Amino acid sequence: VKSNWIKKSILVDSRTAVTDVKFAPKHLGLQLAICCSDGMVRIYECPDVMNISQWSLQHDIQTKFKCSCLSWNSSRMHPPMIAVGSDDNNPSGGGKCQVFEYNDSTRKWTKVETIVAVTDPVHDVAFAPNLGRSYHLLAIASKELKIISLTPLGRDSVIGNQSVVSRFEMKQVASFTDHESPVWRVSWNVTGTVLSSSGDDGCVRLWKANYLGRWKGISILKGDASQTRQDRNFSANPSQNPAGAVRYIQQAPVHNASHLVRH
Repeated sequence: VKSNWIKKSILVDSRTAVTDVKFAPKHLGLQLAICCSDGMVRIYECPDVMNISQWSLQHDIQTKFKCSCLSWNSSRMHPPMIAVGSDDNNPSGGGKCQVFEYNDSTRKWTKVETIVAVTDPVHDVAFAPNLGRSYHLLAIASKELKIISLTPLGRDSVIGNQSVVSRFEMKQVASFTDHESPVWRVSWNVTGTVLSSSGDDGCVRLWKANYLGRWKGISILKGDASQTRQDRNFSANPSQNPAGAVRYIQQAPVHNASHLVRH
């Protein structure tokens, strides 16, 4: 039986290029976040999951920079949170990644952090799944790979007794230049303990933290048969490899690698 995809709805509020779209975590309902090159992030909601033709615009977020990517925080124990990255090449524009949080009291999204440590164009961002951690982990793909931790410290009361703006202790827990080229994509495993990254070096690299919280590379997946410098650190005997390291073997060649979509 042949199945076909049927167009159910068109969201036409954006007047510039749409650079990323992401569905919200399941516990937030059927919501969709869209970011555009004009700096706007729009959040739509479908109130009836049985009728996905009807979507309503719930929020407009002005980031004041050119947006390239976004990521929802999937934590159920914290307020809804979105990270937005920018691929603006202007080095004087400040931090290229902002974090927004939704506040139930004001029913608005508020910018809670600007990650000033990231000043190069950002190609991808990804919150790690949070299975009981007291802090958030955010991976950022830019000129290099960065992992940022955000630890909630409470809220600042700025309107009467209403808690409006959350405060975080922000820390860069890891930064890697192993790709020796721009990093284009980052993705976490389902438990948020292993991070994968891809770059212009043609490799997918896996990263994991040890019991001391120090991140290091545990494996390299290559698209061709060439050997990389880091690959020589892996022994044919699994017992001699770093903890958790897995050796991947090429099963088929990759043709037309230059045609791979970078973004």
